[in-house]
Amino acid sequence: MKTITIGDLHGRRTWKNIHPDDYDLIVFLGDYVDSLWVDSTTILNNFHEIIGFKKSHPQKVRLLIGNHETSYLFPASRASGYRPGMADEVSELLTTNAGLFQIACQYRNYLWTHAGIHQGFYDHKIKSRIAESDPDLAFTLERLYIEGYPPIFEIGPQRMGSSKNIGGPLWLDKSLIITKPLRGYHQIIGHTRVETIRQYRPYRNDPGTSVTICDCVEYGDGSFYKLEIE
Repeated sequence: MKTITIGDLHGRRTWKNIHPDDYDLIVFLGDYVDSLWVDSTTILNNFHEIIGFKKSHPQKVRLLIGNHETSYLFPASRASGYRPGMADEVSELLTTNAGLFQIACQYRNYLWTHAGIHQGFYDHKIKSRIAESDPDLAFTLERLYIEGYPPIFEIGPQRMGSSKNIGGPLWLDKSLIITKPLRGYHQIIGHTRVETIRQYRPYRNDPGTSVTICDCVEYGDGSFYKLEIE
């Protein structure tokens, strides 16, 4: 399984250098919109093209939702950089194409979300919500997102949220995900700026748990994460 993960683009078009025939799975980690540098017209045109790319390769491409997308759908979780002038079009694109986006993607014990899953968040907010019919954790997260389960949108204090929260898969802060990620998964995430792809293995003698952060497109070296899973 040859995979490539594209971190937070924020209007950048470098994803167009990818040749889809080279990969079995292409995952976008969300945050397609909002930028300090890219104008709204470019952001919107790029977002349209990404959606078209998904439609052209429906089985291969996965479009994850980021907190900057949910910011246009749910005012209570508004992210910095929100642009009122393009709010209606972004909201319409997300609503009209809702079936093309997802909150998580999973292959074996590799789990892609925008910001990651913390062990404590899983234990207290997710574990009890897993249904016997759920085939994997990504399916559970997707079901809970569709149901509007509030913890999915939870913001912790590190991101200006409640001090009672840890942070869900859209808003979890790097300081927490790299110290206590969900055991048993290799998580691949964006959301937190890094200069280049960074991997963390916080648990000693636990090769089955890791976190790889890929948010280096806007402020870092622009690299994408290529991974071949046997």
